Amino acid sequence: MGCEVLINWGVVIVGFLAEIILGGILGVLIPGWGALLGLLLAGMLVGYMVGGDAGNGAVNGAVAGAFGAIIISVLLLIFGTILLGLVGFAAASVTSMVLLLGSIGVIIIMALGGAVGSLIKGEPEASL
Repeated sequence: MGCEVLINWGVVIVGFLAEIILGGILGVLIPGWGALLGLLLAGMLVGYMVGGDAGNGAVNGAVAGAFGAIIISVLLLIFGTILLGLVGFAAASVTSMVLLLGSIGVIIIMALGGAVGSLIKGEPEASL
C-alpha cells in the first residue's frame, strides 16, 4: 500500500477562513511577524483537524494556503474589472500574477503548520 493523501475540503475552507482572520488580526496586533504567526497557526489548525501523518497535514495546509491565494486573485480580477473596466482588468491581472508568485511563501508556511498540527494530534487518520 502506498502513502495516500486525501484532501479534506471542509477543513481546507476552515483553514482559508482562519488564514484570513488570524493573519489579519495578528498582523495588526504584532506588526512584522504577526501575519506570519497567523498563517502558521492556521496551518496548524488545518493539520490538527485533518490528523494522519505529517505529510497529510502538510498537503492540506498547503492546499488551504493556495486556495486563499487563488480566491483573492480572482476577487481582485472581478472587482478591478467592475470598477475600472479594461484598465482595471490589466492592473488586476499584473497584481494577481505578483500575488500568486508571492503566495508560494504562504503555501510553505501553511504546509509547515499543517505538518506540525498533524504531529501534535498524533492520531492516524481513520480509514474509510
